[in-house]
Amino acid sequence: MNIEIVAPKPYDFAASVRDHGWIALAPFGWIADQNAVQRVERLNDGSVVLLIIAAQEIPDHVRIAAQVEGTSRLSATQRREIEQKVHWMLKLDEEFSEFYSLCARDPELAAKVKGRGRLLRSPTFFEDVIKTICTCNTTWTQTKGMIARLVERLGDPLPSSDPARHAFPTPVQIADAGEKIFETDIRLGYRNTYALRLAREVSEGQRNLEALKSSDLPFKELKKALKQIMGVGDYAAHTLLMILGRYDEIAVDSEFRSFVGRKYANGKTLTDKDMLALYSDWGRWKYLVYWFDSSS
Repeated sequence: MNIEIVAPKPYDFAASVRDHGWIALAPFGWIADQNAVQRVERLNDGSVVLLIIAAQEIPDHVRIAAQVEGTSRLSATQRREIEQKVHWMLKLDEEFSEFYSLCARDPELAAKVKGRGRLLRSPTFFEDVIKTICTCNTTWTQTKGMIARLVERLGDPLPSSDPARHAFPTPVQIADAGEKIFETDIRLGYRNTYALRLAREVSEGQRNLEALKSSDLPFKELKKALKQIMGVGDYAAHTLLMILGRYDEIAVDSEFRSFVGRKYANGKTLTDKDMLALYSDWGRWKYLVYWFDSSS
């Protein structure tokens, strides 16, 4: 069963969904021979389906086709839910014309962008917060392992075509797992405490992460709200702000320092403040400008 969605041009779907490392984290995957994103998704009614999302460029727009496997029929409610999740994951409702216009003043950057910028994100902000916490103070290989174990151990299986594959676990599923399972099976290290606490806060109604997806809080206030989550510091907050479509500040980490040092230092020692100042003219698009400046 297919669901079709219209996406605005310009939009380089294949590049955009792979520009963010989330494509390599379960339950996402990339099907190279189809240029398609695949994802095992648990719907609100508890059913689990496989989504295969691809794009076709036609004269006046880009057609997104989401193939749904694992059910013979979708209800109207399920269809709307999947459409909303695909819209959110692909950032189809964000407006990038200002970003593209600004990039046009820099030929090197403009050549890289070309319809990119809609970085992949998860259907729920809860999932993105957990994944972001698992990128802090570790290697990418370890991050992938942490998320794979979390999904495989706690997520609902895809029942029909491949029960070995699982959806991302809900806050309740994570909270109910408890400390012992995290210590012995999932092994997020010190992040075990962060994941369990956040899952309990969400499942018990103490924290509404999904409301932040539509928040109109000013940038600094939203950043402050994110940093109230245990395990979220400046780097994680800036990453999550990017996921929410707020690109005002750059997440400073070793990769940022290494790249800026190689490209712009010219043998000088630059402080973090000096490095960030290099992107100050890009206004609310700083994070994305750095993202593509540092991409190959």
